[in-house]
Amino acid sequence: MSRLTELLPVFIHIPSRPFRMGTPVSDISDLARHYGGTRESYREETPQHELTLPAFAIAQHPLSNALYACAVADGAVPPPPAWHGTTPPDKLAALPVTDITWYEAMAFCAWLSQQSGLSLRLIDPNGQPVTPPPVLRFRLPTEAEWEHAARGTDGRRFPWGETFHPDYANTREGGRSAPNPPGTYPAGQSPYGVEDMAGNVWEWTASLDREYPYRPDDGREDPTATGRRILRGGCYANPQGYARCACRFRLQPTMRNQFLGMRLALDLE
Repeated sequence: MSRLTELLPVFIHIPSRPFRMGTPVSDISDLARHYGGTRESYREETPQHELTLPAFAIAQHPLSNALYACAVADGAVPPPPAWHGTTPPDKLAALPVTDITWYEAMAFCAWLSQQSGLSLRLIDPNGQPVTPPPVLRFRLPTEAEWEHAARGTDGRRFPWGETFHPDYANTREGGRSAPNPPGTYPAGQSPYGVEDMAGNVWEWTASLDREYPYRPDDGREDPTATGRRILRGGCYANPQGYARCACRFRLQPTMRNQFLGMRLALDLE
């Protein structure tokens, strides 16, 4: 088994089915009272709308420093400044890679897609094995795919349900103050079994910052377009309001800091 294959996360098959994306306009006053800010600060999440996306696969956990280091060693991406060198410290190997730009996340996906001899474990939401596609095309998830994988079909507020639990996610309330390794919060997994989609590290998506309703054909998924890109999930330094499945954040694709990471998606067609 190759080193790359050993380091690849498990991928979960997300079926093509209708799901609810975004926040109902009727909820934004309650969000402002509960989490702070104004009604208008939640307007970007509205209106809630129903989408049906093609099936895809998403990594069960964020991308690790150890896997990212393979691309660094091959010259495909630069080392994150947080490493303070060309390899991650041993204590960071299993933790999510951070301090990377959107462009570097995209370059990693392109590099990984070019590697030969890879095999991966793909499962359905019930944990049963699924045959991977013959050609492995890795990429960032769109923000719609990310939200579907995080909240399932019923529009729930957090991956596990409507009520926040500080021991289900790595947010400010838990006091960890650093990224967590895979498997730390199994109770916080999404309806599809995807973990760490609330808190831990912000995750770059492929999508440009555009208004709702989400439309995949309106240019927001153009990888060559300029503009801010959407991040999802919140991080360990943020309070629980940022860990909501519908919460949107955006930054210029050149930005990097210790809170920004990534999660792989995989085409199934």
